[in-house]
Amino acid sequence: MSKVIIDVRGLACPEPLIAFTNAIKQADAAELEISFDCPAARDNIIRAADSTGWTVVSVADTLNYTVMNLTKKS
Repeated sequence: MSKVIIDVRGLACPEPLIAFTNAIKQADAAELEISFDCPAARDNIIRAADSTGWTVVSVADTLNYTVMNLTKKS
């Protein structure tokens, strides 16, 4: 399986969360990377990941955006 990469920088909340939930429903992948710049998206995606069987592996903050890597729980 491949890694799904989503870039939603520039989109306001709740668009990053919607993109994440759509990706995990449609993609046949065990890894996902999402880049976003909406501050509220961090907590929203973490909560959604936890409730849908995904684990946050890493969160990297840059000056202008955040990159979050997640894996599907087995």
